[in-house]
Amino acid sequence: MTSRVRTLERIVEAALTAGVAVSGLLLVAGLVLGSTAPLWWGVLLLILTPVVRVLVVTVGLILDHDWLFAGVSLFVLGVLLSSVYVSGRL
Repeated sequence: MTSRVRTLERIVEAALTAGVAVSGLLLVAGLVLGSTAPLWWGVLLLILTPVVRVLVVTVGLILDHDWLFAGVSLFVLGVLLSSVYVSGRL
C-alpha cells in the first residue's frame, strides 16, 4: 500500500469521524435542549457524511490520475447530489 493511499484513507477516516461526531453532538444537544433545530441539523449532517466521503475519494482519485475510478466516483457523486437535490425539492 502506497503512502498516498494511506494518506487518502486517513483523510476519509477523519472526514467520517468528524461528521459522525458533530452530528452526534447536535442530536444530543437537540434532545437536551428540547429544540428541533439541532436535531434537524444533526440528521442532515449524518445524511451528508457519505457524500463528503465520496467527494474526498473522488478528489484523491483525480490527484492520483486514476481516471477510470475517478469517473465512476464522479458518477456516484452525481447520483448522490441529485438525490439530495430532489429530496430538497419535496
